[in-house]
Amino acid sequence: MTDPLFRTITYTDTGTKASFNLDPSIASFKVCVAFTLSAGTVDYKMQYSLSPMDVADADALWFDSTEVPASTAASIVAALATPYSRIRVVIAAISGGTLTMQIRQGISVN
Repeated sequence: MTDPLFRTITYTDTGTKASFNLDPSIASFKVCVAFTLSAGTVDYKMQYSLSPMDVADADALWFDSTEVPASTAASIVAALATPYSRIRVVIAAISGGTLTMQIRQGISVN
């Protein structure tokens, strides 16, 4: 069995990172997002958008998540049940380590 949607990326610098598209049409919508800090210190947050996937990140409406709020400084796992169209991470500070984001979304069996 393959993972329909599994992505992982490691960050070493600050900034608003490119978003990852999700599939909001999958019922029931479930996504797991894990952030892992390898060492050092970090200050980050996750944002989500309901804007269509063909809208550029710069033009999408973004909202801070309550699952991974601003000033998060440790590894965390979040389970999302709202059908967001995409998510991204904003890293305010990172020093002496890396932050890895993993996203897993299953497929519908309907």
